[in-house]
Amino acid sequence: MPQFLELKDKFGNNLYFGNGGDVRFAATPLISDFRQQLKDVRQLELRSDDVIVVGYPKSGNHWHQQIIRMLLQNSTEYHPNTFTTDVLEYIPESYRPPATGPRVFFSHLCFRHLPLQVLEKKVKVVYLTRNPKDTFVSLFAQLSEMKNEMGYSGTWDQFFQVMLEWGFWHGNYFDHLLDWEREIEAHPDMPVFVSSFEDMKRDPVGQIEKLNEFLEMGRSRQLCQDIAEACNIHVMKEKEEEQVRALQQVYKADAVGIYRKGEIGDWKNWFTPEQNEQFEEVYQKRMADSKRTFIFE
Repeated sequence: MPQFLELKDKFGNNLYFGNGGDVRFAATPLISDFRQQLKDVRQLELRSDDVIVVGYPKSGNHWHQQIIRMLLQNSTEYHPNTFTTDVLEYIPESYRPPATGPRVFFSHLCFRHLPLQVLEKKVKVVYLTRNPKDTFVSLFAQLSEMKNEMGYSGTWDQFFQVMLEWGFWHGNYFDHLLDWEREIEAHPDMPVFVSSFEDMKRDPVGQIEKLNEFLEMGRSRQLCQDIAEACNIHVMKEKEEEQVRALQQVYKADAVGIYRKGEIGDWKNWFTPEQNEQFEEVYQKRMADSKRTFIFE
């Protein structure tokens, strides 16, 4: 069993993380040595036609992974989210099947922790963004449904402060975003497509067509339309319900799971006027030099 990093937030709530040094992992029992896991990820053998989907937690990773997998396989056949094979930083290498074809990995890591072969083989990366207000809310909703070390037992008001000042899994939201922004700019030869949660929500067919072009799949517009329908948030939620029920050691009995609402602007149902004012003050300071813009509603 792994030894978790045990902390407390300023409200006295217990926090548990997988100790990866400068990476705060989710406290999953799958990994016994989180620092070694980071080293193993760096040395992972990749195919040049693999795809890595990466973004801060709750930025649409599972959603985009399904969409891209369907583009690669040229069909809308659905595969349950394969937590035991596809998450770079949470899956021991021995769990991964042989690379007999292109794979879609997803990750929440910063660029410096991705496999070295991402640059060496110019592996395509789809970097995800989502407005931070909805990201905060979505992460709190998921953590509230999780058991034991994986969850968060505090209130929304407390979690808001934790996220704004410190962050949770994989660190502070703004640190993560700005780090990726710098790295993308520093590596102009790295093939990266930036896909926002909001663009995918507002125009799924158009965004899938852009992904299709970036991945050089040459798929038809009809397939892109079919994938958009197959990966509608409500359809995905229904398909994942069985898997959530099977993960009883992770989720509470009445948990919704990975897919919840998938709405733009749900933060308005959670943020108080005071919280919004506090957030905006931090946002303006942290994002002052960023080129990134967000759709908040």
